[in-house]
Amino acid sequence: MVLQDKGRVLVVDDDRDICANIKDILDDLGYLTDTAHDGPSALNLIQQGAYDVALLDFKMPGMNGVELYREIKKLRPDVPAIMITAHAESAGLQQAIDAGTRHILRKPVDFACLLPMIDRCATPGI
Repeated sequence: MVLQDKGRVLVVDDDRDICANIKDILDDLGYLTDTAHDGPSALNLIQQGAYDVALLDFKMPGMNGVELYREIKKLRPDVPAIMITAHAESAGLQQAIDAGTRHILRKPVDFACLLPMIDRCATPGI
């Protein structure tokens, strides 16, 4: 059975298991999902193709999710982001909001919350 293409999602997290888990779930639901484990790899993917939404880990070595999203917006200003974080730093969360992040979700990822967020971001007008 082939599921309808629900949109392209870029998942960026330095934890490879988290990336694989989210990718498997989103792929099963009909999304086209790519993963990256650091900022430079994510930017390379963004340069190669369009995404409907980026799911970004807040805390990563080298380039955090906010810095990455600022760079993504330079290349593809129309890509909305959902920031996921295990860190409840209010300053960091405010930075994510200021950068234009559409939603912020705490780890561990609650898929009952995440999936509607992705649907809203990936489907214009919702």
